[in-house]
Amino acid sequence: MSKNYPLESIASVYSGISVDRSGCGALAVMVGDVGAQVVISTDLAAVAPAGEDARLEDSDILISLRGKRNGTSVFTAAKFQGLPVYASLDVAVIRLRHPDQIGALALSLWFNLESTQSKLAVHRVGSHAFRLPLPALRRLEVPLFPPQSAEMFVRAGVAGRKIAKLERSIAVRRETVFEEVMTQAAAQFLSGPGRED
Repeated sequence: MSKNYPLESIASVYSGISVDRSGCGALAVMVGDVGAQVVISTDLAAVAPAGEDARLEDSDILISLRGKRNGTSVFTAAKFQGLPVYASLDVAVIRLRHPDQIGALALSLWFNLESTQSKLAVHRVGSHAFRLPLPALRRLEVPLFPPQSAEMFVRAGVAGRKIAKLERSIAVRRETVFEEVMTQAAAQFLSGPGRED
């Protein structure tokens, strides 16, 4: 990984389009579809086709422009088997100029780091409905991930996410067991000798 560069120097960055939800035959990525996982899910909203020039392309990085967090995910065309997919208005498309030289998945994972989200938070505008302006996103300094370092970064990121998910699952189960033990203990105390009616 080398020094940081303004995002606009390595990618074109533009907002999605206003999608027509009255029809079908195409899909659209909404704000809630990005950031939760590394690659965009196939479970997207059906919309009317919107034109060839706005279609998403393989390795496009999608970032939500709305909310207190600006999550990102990567679009993989093969998952959609030729079906046209578009980004909606509140989702920005980051299209790398040389996707074969810069790891899209690695850059997407970097965007989702808390340290990067803190940098983005400085640029969000609004008091209740937060929004990330495109000019600030374009000027954001990003690292370059050559293929070899990108692969290692992605492996580390995916492993880290699995660990975090497992830790959350353990915490939920621990809380469930604690609640059950305390409920049973309370029932024993209430039904035991010496209880006053």
